[in-house]
Amino acid sequence: MTKSSGEPKQAYSDTEVLDAAFRIEHTTDNGQPALDLFLQTFELVDRDARIWHAHPESAWPLLATITPTRIIMRPIHANPHRVQYLNQKNGRFGIVIYEDGHENDLPDEAEETALSIAERLPYGLFDPPGDGLGLPKDLDAVWQTFSRVQGTEILVVSRKRATALTEGVICIREDELDKLRRKFNRTKTAGRKLVRQTKQSVVHDDVLTKLDPEKFRRVIQVNHPLVEVRRETAAEAKRRAQGDGWETETVREIVQRLPNLAKQAPRDLMMLHAEIERATLAKVIEKYDELLGKTTQERHWQTFFEQNKLVLSMVFARPVELLHTQFHAKPSTITGAGAQIGDFLFGELGQALAIVEIKKPGTELVQGKAYRGEEIFGPSAELSGAMTQVLYQQSELRQRWTQHTSDTERLRSWKPDVIKCVVIAGSTLTEPVKRRSFEVFRNSCKDVEVVTFDELLNKLKLLHKYLTPPEKPADDVPF
Repeated sequence: MTKSSGEPKQAYSDTEVLDAAFRIEHTTDNGQPALDLFLQTFELVDRDARIWHAHPESAWPLLATITPTRIIMRPIHANPHRVQYLNQKNGRFGIVIYEDGHENDLPDEAEETALSIAERLPYGLFDPPGDGLGLPKDLDAVWQTFSRVQGTEILVVSRKRATALTEGVICIREDELDKLRRKFNRTKTAGRKLVRQTKQSVVHDDVLTKLDPEKFRRVIQVNHPLVEVRRETAAEAKRRAQGDGWETETVREIVQRLPNLAKQAPRDLMMLHAEIERATLAKVIEKYDELLGKTTQERHWQTFFEQNKLVLSMVFARPVELLHTQFHAKPSTITGAGAQIGDFLFGELGQALAIVEIKKPGTELVQGKAYRGEEIFGPSAELSGAMTQVLYQQSELRQRWTQHTSDTERLRSWKPDVIKCVVIAGSTLTEPVKRRSFEVFRNSCKDVEVVTFDELLNKLKLLHKYLTPPEKPADDVPF
């Protein structure tokens, strides 16, 4: 594209118009410095030759306004090959705002601005700038449902603010939107499986039963192949709120029938038990994932691990028993000073002990500045402090074990000869250089094992995968 209107405009191909380009303008938002990001757009001038021309910069649409604490998006369909090109993407919600609540630096260049927006937006909740921003297609159900609220045209996704409706603005918490996204993904997976199984049952009933009626009996449908929905009545809503709905009644009925089930259908009872364990584990994983997406304190994780002891047991190779939480390796003085309080004390199968110290997922694992050159990053003060703390607790336990066993009789089955130390802190580093330094450091520590929060979550997910039975082959009964 040239400046002179008399000169021919630059021609773009079908592929080239898919490469997003931007420009920025400096502006202000509520008195704060901000940047307006504009998206380059195109017009097809020759359908046969597939030649495109770019619109003049003055005609480029305003895609977003970026401030240090929020991103104000004006979502549009950004693919020139789509019929909806340049139309609003999220229906009546012409403005979608993301509030991350952090003070971010504003870039200097247009491409850096687009990259900064993509990095600040949470994974899976928004499209990148090149795709027109806004909620992605997988979350269409969100804005479509919100559109039923009359007089609303602005949607806010906030990391800190509560979900609320105020003066035509719908605000939803980031973690709640992400929870919806995960539910949608599970529903999509289940739906695909249901459609596949339904198709297989149709072929089974219409063809296989005719080929060999003795071997392939007709499938008896116990439920409709698709979900039926209805609005709950006021009485049902009241029972659900009081925890006395049909689910509770069903559980009570099963509990009452357990003795008969154990005699008449032991295999079915074992399968039911396995399903309950898988469902319970899936709920623990969901809660863990939800906590990771929030800003939490150590006490939140302390409570979670106390309620779900299985999670911490995944750290150890041998079976363990939780002996005590918030244990005093070293008592305090009369003034309350000098106490050494550990988070969790475990006893392994045998006589070994183990101390688990809990920090936060946001704990820095390595220092922000390289030690030498650009490749070596030492452990952070938080991590080295936590490791020193747990080693000190180990030393105090050994010195005072006789006193502890005299105070607590149930500890006498274990000995302080071997006391393992585990620190759970931080999340897996994404920068390869820093991650390498961290791995080299923690693998050299023979007395303290460091495990990140997301590694523990992945262990749980892997366990759930192993416990889930494989799908039946296609030549079997499709249910």
